[in-house]
Amino acid sequence: MATTSVLYVHRRDAKTLKSRLETENLLDKRFRMIQSASDATIVLENCNLPTTDSDVDAIASGQCIAVPVTDECVGRFGIRTKETNNKAASPSEGSWETYAIASGRQLCPFSSSALGNQNHAMISRLVQQNYDGRIEQSKQNNTQADTEISNLTKIQCVVVETLVNYYTESTKKSDNSLDQKELASFQEMAKTSVSSLSIKTCPKKLEVMGDDRTLVVPSTAFLLQEQETTNEFHQLLTNITSQTIRNSPREDEYSTMCKLQQKLLENLASLYHSPRVVRRGDIDPDSGVRESGHRILWPLPVSITSSNNEATKCTNHGYIPQSTGPDSPGWITVTEHKISQSFDLTRVMFSRGNVTEKKRFGLLVQPDEYVLDMYAGIGYYTLPALIHGRARHVTACEWNPNAVFALRHNLKTNKVDEKATVLEGDCRLTLRALMANKTAGNGHYFDRISLGLLPSSEGGWPIAIECLNRENGGWLHVHGNVATTEREQWAHWLCRSLVSLSKKNKCSTHWHAVCHHIERVKSFAPKVDHYVADVFVGPLNSPLLSGRKGLDDVNATGVLHSGVFTATPLHVSTPSCALDTEGVIHQKWMM
Repeated sequence: MATTSVLYVHRRDAKTLKSRLETENLLDKRFRMIQSASDATIVLENCNLPTTDSDVDAIASGQCIAVPVTDECVGRFGIRTKETNNKAASPSEGSWETYAIASGRQLCPFSSSALGNQNHAMISRLVQQNYDGRIEQSKQNNTQADTEISNLTKIQCVVVETLVNYYTESTKKSDNSLDQKELASFQEMAKTSVSSLSIKTCPKKLEVMGDDRTLVVPSTAFLLQEQETTNEFHQLLTNITSQTIRNSPREDEYSTMCKLQQKLLENLASLYHSPRVVRRGDIDPDSGVRESGHRILWPLPVSITSSNNEATKCTNHGYIPQSTGPDSPGWITVTEHKISQSFDLTRVMFSRGNVTEKKRFGLLVQPDEYVLDMYAGIGYYTLPALIHGRARHVTACEWNPNAVFALRHNLKTNKVDEKATVLEGDCRLTLRALMANKTAGNGHYFDRISLGLLPSSEGGWPIAIECLNRENGGWLHVHGNVATTEREQWAHWLCRSLVSLSKKNKCSTHWHAVCHHIERVKSFAPKVDHYVADVFVGPLNSPLLSGRKGLDDVNATGVLHSGVFTATPLHVSTPSCALDTEGVIHQKWMM
């Protein structure tokens, strides 16, 4: 959490105000809304609505909502308020100004996009302090070029500093003296060249991941040229090294650039107080186990740096450590909502965008439930079910051996391993064997099932239906990448598909499917979102549906949306995200 500017609003108007602010880019998306705090700094002069003592009490007692906003928003709010009080103008009906009670400052939690790890605020502070220190050091020198470095971004500042230090070391004379005029000229050239680099090559900011603040470099940043391709960073280093390589005829130019690249990574790590730097890699959509594409860029082990060929190759794209586990170079821990998640970042994928959905799922789980996580990974939903939901028992399925290793480690670290069973292998096979034992009278069926596989978990729906409690049914939490315009169509098609599958199960011919809620987790691509549908599958008189808002009089399969229940037609058009007749999902529609 961090202190930020907010507008206070009555709870009933919070979503409306947020929506209005978002359309005008006045919402500070680094933070989430939170109830007003008693120790908040409230600016009562900036009020559009008649502010009474009861309004002040409502803010101080936590009955209002604090909506994080930009400084521009606070400024506009104050100006409009003065105009309104002077009767010079009044906010138009329905505008965002009509909903806010007052402005102020208070602690707000970071949003999921900013909440990469629990140290976000500390990291930002450390980076700023480090950057300020570099700028102050530059200002102590009296050359214009040094002072102008303060006009660069933090990242650009480090790049220039790295180049200047390299030039200084490479052009020293025998008596360690430097030509100050040439140095000043080089500094100016470096500043101009670096400031002209594109954002893809030299980002304005970098991502920090994990409790140890691992620095993540984009796949296109600070790359050296390979083959016959244009690369502006490579060209920059070529221009730099060409001025110094004449002094070291034995030095290979590309090797020199690799060493310079490694020094830059080391300096960036120092700026962010990070112990290592990794290059972001994409997950191969055709990979069955969805392994991570991240690679370690810095530091490189001696086994690599001692080999010139290996070093030049790994400095650009990084390497995968030979070993894995808690003591390996790729092992990282990410703590979210007091849950410790450790894994090998070069072997296992990790999505930071799902942080709020993990907690939401955990809070949906009830203490007496038997839960099944069909695509457990390192415990993304298994751990919240056990820790936040206090499930009676969780069965976790996973077929990536590296993820299974991390899952077992995380269950033990979080002290919930005695309440979990891990099934390694294809869940469609391991669960089939498990169900055979349950049919024979061993074990329990499941009250709640997570199907957290992207882009689609459709292949797991048949066995999921078989695993539900035979008497009362249960809840399926179905993940999928869905075209934004097909959201409702997908929900109805999902319900109809699940009913069809349940009828094939002779114990559940009278079951229905009711989609109670659709959660938008994050954007996957333009006009494609990651959704989670909370679907009850079972008899409509099940106690699991008792007391559910909006479902009291439901008597058919259907979808509840905005408090209105709509029955699902017998025939629903198939959405773009469905598997084809051969059980394959084609992803071209998502591009």
